Amino acid sequence: MPELEETSMPAEIAAKFVNYTSKHVFLTGKAGTGKTTFLRKLIQLTHKKAMICAPTGIAAINAAGVTIHSLFQLPFGAFFPDAASSIINQNITFNFNTPKTIVKHLNMQGNKRRMIQELELLVIDEVSMLRADMLDAIDFSLRYIRRNRNVPFGGVQLLFIGDLHQLPPVVKNDEWRAMAAFYKSIYFFDALALQNNPPIYIELDKIYRQDDAVFIDLLNNLRNNKITPEDTALLRQHFMQDFKPAADENYITLTTHNNKADAINRERLTQLKTKSYFFDAKITGEFSEYAYPNEKSLELKVGAQVMFIKNDMTAEKRYYNGKIGVVHHIEKDTIEIELPDERTVISISPYTWENVKYKLNEATNEIAENVAGSFVQYPIKLAWAITVHKSQGLTFDKAIIDIGDAFAPGQAYVALSRLRSLKGLVLTSHLRETGLQQDQNIHYFSSTKQPAEVLTQQISVESYDFIKTYLFAAFDLNLVRYYLKEHVQTFDKGEKSTKQHYDDWTMELYRDFQKITATADTFINQLKGLFTTQTEHTLFNVSKRVDAALKYFNPLIKEVSDRLLTHIEAIKAEKQIKTYLTELLELEILVYEQLKKMHKSKALLQAMIDGKEFSKADTDALLNTSEREKQLQKAIQLKGETLKVKSAVEKKKKEPKVDTKLVSFELYEQGKTLAEIAKERGFSVTTIEGHLAYYVSTQQIDVKKLVKPNKIRNISDAVESQKTKSMAVIREFLGKDYSFGEIKLVLASLFPTEE
Repeated sequence: MPELEETSMPAEIAAKFVNYTSKHVFLTGKAGTGKTTFLRKLIQLTHKKAMICAPTGIAAINAAGVTIHSLFQLPFGAFFPDAASSIINQNITFNFNTPKTIVKHLNMQGNKRRMIQELELLVIDEVSMLRADMLDAIDFSLRYIRRNRNVPFGGVQLLFIGDLHQLPPVVKNDEWRAMAAFYKSIYFFDALALQNNPPIYIELDKIYRQDDAVFIDLLNNLRNNKITPEDTALLRQHFMQDFKPAADENYITLTTHNNKADAINRERLTQLKTKSYFFDAKITGEFSEYAYPNEKSLELKVGAQVMFIKNDMTAEKRYYNGKIGVVHHIEKDTIEIELPDERTVISISPYTWENVKYKLNEATNEIAENVAGSFVQYPIKLAWAITVHKSQGLTFDKAIIDIGDAFAPGQAYVALSRLRSLKGLVLTSHLRETGLQQDQNIHYFSSTKQPAEVLTQQISVESYDFIKTYLFAAFDLNLVRYYLKEHVQTFDKGEKSTKQHYDDWTMELYRDFQKITATADTFINQLKGLFTTQTEHTLFNVSKRVDAALKYFNPLIKEVSDRLLTHIEAIKAEKQIKTYLTELLELEILVYEQLKKMHKSKALLQAMIDGKEFSKADTDALLNTSEREKQLQKAIQLKGETLKVKSAVEKKKKEPKVDTKLVSFELYEQGKTLAEIAKERGFSVTTIEGHLAYYVSTQQIDVKKLVKPNKIRNISDAVESQKTKSMAVIREFLGKDYSFGEIKLVLASLFPTEE
């Protein structure tokens, strides 16, 4: 990527895997290697539609993302995948979820659902805290929302970022006793969704925080569970059990529990005889109290030792995240901090933390960040003591480390790696053996790391497959044709409404698009032929065909887009037209997005041939986005109101108000048989089979669960031998042992876009 030349080789490799392959990536690195910096640059530059999430609220705020639970509307509790069905009936006393219970929580609004359907890259930060079962819940949710049940994560690429030697996932003993039957460990990399497609393991190795070679070696040994007698002796040199620093020495104490840190800070603040000042945070919009990045009410006194919890964003760079200072002067709206090392006094201003939410930009179909709420507070906190957990990402010059009772492997490493060098280290307790041990599952996973030269070769192979798949998807118009056909089927000549006047106009548009789709199918077959044999000239030959194809398809698809927008303008003044206009606008957005994908596929292919990088800016430059914005804004403006675009995939029709097939599907998902559903709803089994055929066609139900294998085979053979899709003809051929419902279910599985 263009702006990443200053990063290390592993970072460049990671960026290429993200941008030019579909492989999942695990990016790790010791403390201070620049994982956060990499993430920020990647999100700014990647051409993929991306979102960031994290396991906890604070981690999400720090990563400028959202929590996993809020993004996927996941309920709290353990998750049991289908593989665990045999143990779910056991006597389980804790909260848990299954695919069936999660479905009930996935009733997302149109924009959010469509945003997840457009998603190409999901970044999960602080992945050391992510449980395997949570990742499987994400996998299920993405498959379900994107209607892509047969592909892990619904076809979304995942970038995992974190250090597994830091804070581990939290799992209770009774939870693990139940989950150990089907999970190797609770760590994310042992999720069932990753077993056949594990992430590429990439480790950043340049350390920016420390430049003390002896200290770096000690940290490496601590991290890799290879502590030597020399390391132990070195640590003992820094042991001072009853160490009490002078007030002006600016040490911070790192401890394992909140109550210890709070007690130290409270005691030291009380000892100061100066006046207390209170600074209340200004909170606007949505901002969960569990994600507050600082105290809601900050109590300070002159002489208090404080720590900065953000970097100075001004050009002067006067402080960094973790720098220690002392309150020098306070007035009503003024706080001055003395920086002892620099022997200077600076005045600080409040900092704004933003709670980001993602939304799909209807004009560009790109995923955009929206600020849902903010938390404004001074970026300092009392700093005589802090927990190891809250110290992640911070850097200290002097620290008293009191973690003899470290409660998780890796905490000792986290604490020690906060320091710039051994010079500022004081240990008030000896490190316990359990605090130093590395989990053997992590050790095994880390052994999958490949050398840079192997990864570079793999990028070449994977990028070839990536561009091939991308081109096929860009020129495949069948999904858009499918939604156009669905729209055609909403017309009812028996219904009296303004919409019904445009039945003929709609049919003509659909027939024209069918012709374009047929030509596109022929072109895809040509592409498949070109990709059959991979030579040094393959991509060049493909490029020539893609150039010609784009010149052909561009005006045709643009005309379909223009026809929809022109039609919207022509009829928007009519009465009782709002629902119809919304349907037209949803279709136009789908058509335009397909055109955009075609242009992007050509540009991406050319960048790969030329050996150039392709960025978000290159994507934005493909089409005239400002003109597009004007077109769309004009289209959605009605008299005194604005059209709200819902998901074309999941749009709700006015009639019937209750989607009867969805009710049947939900009962089926609850484990009820077809006969039980039919009895409960007062329908025939054949009617229920007809309801579920829709969900077979969208690949949300496997037809093998509803029809016996021999019948599936015989119906499929009948379709082939009789050259027909007529249920009546097929049943006459096969006999009365085959119900119309069974035939419809098998047809739905054979021709998913025809249902």
